[in-house]
Amino acid sequence: MATEKAETDRVPVTLALSTIAYMERLVRQGTHGTSVPGVARTLIEEGIRLAIKDGLLAIRDNGKAS
Repeated sequence: MATEKAETDRVPVTLALSTIAYMERLVRQGTHGTSVPGVARTLIEEGIRLAIKDGLLAIRDNGKAS
């Protein structure tokens, strides 16, 4: 596991008020994070991992060296 922090870019995201309210309920529940951004990070991470596992996301090798 990496110990260095990666450089990050911040990108504003617009969510429906009902989605934010749901995430606020998850914060109070304490199962997915301690803040709305923390819950969002958890859900994004889990969603990406699931999409990779299910084959919905894949990196295509176009013959280019990376």
